[in-house]
Amino acid sequence: MNKEQKKNSKINIKVIISLIIGLFAFSSIVVVTMMETMGNSKAQQLSKSNHRLVNMQNDISKETIDTKKTKILALVKDINKDKSVITLLDIETNQDMVLSYSSGSDIRDKFGQIISMSQIPKGSIVDVEYLTDNSKLLKLQTSKKAWEYVGVNNLLINQKDKIMEIASSKYKYTDNIIVFDGDNIVSVDNLAEQDELTIWGIDEVIWSITVTRGHGIVKLKDLDRLLGGYATIGYEAMVPITEGMAVTVREGTYNMTVENGEFSATMDVTILRNQETEISLEGVGPEPIKYGNVIFNITPFGADLYVDDELTTYSKPLTLSYGDHKVKVSLGGYTTYEGVLTVDKDETSIFIDLPEKKSNQEEDVSDPENNNGDSNIDKQDPEIDDLDPEDTPIIDEDHYIYIQNPKRASVYLNGDFKGISPVNFEKIIGKHVITFIRDGYETKSYTIEVADDGKDAYFNFSDLLKLGY
Repeated sequence: MNKEQKKNSKINIKVIISLIIGLFAFSSIVVVTMMETMGNSKAQQLSKSNHRLVNMQNDISKETIDTKKTKILALVKDINKDKSVITLLDIETNQDMVLSYSSGSDIRDKFGQIISMSQIPKGSIVDVEYLTDNSKLLKLQTSKKAWEYVGVNNLLINQKDKIMEIASSKYKYTDNIIVFDGDNIVSVDNLAEQDELTIWGIDEVIWSITVTRGHGIVKLKDLDRLLGGYATIGYEAMVPITEGMAVTVREGTYNMTVENGEFSATMDVTILRNQETEISLEGVGPEPIKYGNVIFNITPFGADLYVDDELTTYSKPLTLSYGDHKVKVSLGGYTTYEGVLTVDKDETSIFIDLPEKKSNQEEDVSDPENNNGDSNIDKQDPEIDDLDPEDTPIIDEDHYIYIQNPKRASVYLNGDFKGISPVNFEKIIGKHVITFIRDGYETKSYTIEVADDGKDAYFNFSDLLKLGY
């Protein structure tokens, strides 16, 4: 081997040694890298194990919390849908509590059917399960232990003994009873027999009452025309109409009937809960009857006075209703007076003088309007004495006598009342005395001659003069 070959051989050996050293270094790096990777993997596995341990501890803690559940029998006092909370009264402890609920809360009726919270009425009695630590409602169901009466009417309450009677069955109640009237909780004193109620209880004890239809008060005013009559409102019994009357009526719209004797009227009335409704009866019913005192001054003393065909004493003023009244005064030996008296003021004085029968003078009556309220009627016609009462009247049955003036006066023919002028009556032939009497006016008499001419007879006289003029 020459020197050059030896030289190349040395070079090759060096290259090989360098390659071996490089390979060893690379292998070392690979080994170190693999060891680091394996270390990280073990660390990750250890970290995952620790995380699982923490989760297990949390689950155990959560399970411990979930086991702190409480079950109670409660009464629903209020439901706030906006805040998703329900207020309950624990029947055993008589303590209020507020629980939150959510879509996950289990809400059921007494038959086990799922319902919404809005279907749970206030006053109902429910079985409740909730978490004590966070006051979260888990389950709520209408209790099967409770009973419910709907549409109760005429509830009778004995507050002294704390007993309520429903359809002849008696139940107890305590001071803890809750009465719901709309959005308010009220006292038992606020209930009336007219209310319609829903009642909840357990066994023989009533726990809650809800007023489904309440009551109001009706007051009648302007009822002078109907005093002494009766009123019927809706289904309430007929009640007498009296001053200051007030009637308790269930809320709603009803027919109200008021009646007094032969008169009756019906109107619609609306009664609002817990409110007083005032109803005016002005213009309803007949006009109230007015009365006036009448003083009779009769000559001669001892004559009999008949008012509306009833024998009446006149030693004291008579109280007569406004309007016309039939008057008759008689006494043996005197000409009987018959006429119509119109009462239209508080006090009236009447003077009646009966003429003796030997003369045919007309009896007189007046109602003066002077300051003293008294007056006598003078005899008006001197020719009355010329009449012969024994003359037999001749009657023309085919014709009539017509009196046209004065108007609104009582007309007497020979003492017989014929009516209020203008008036007509049978035609009696001959000579007669016709007399006009009107309350507050002078009495006037005339002698007339009725001819037998086969025609109707017409007479017009001057207007009567008002007394005091």
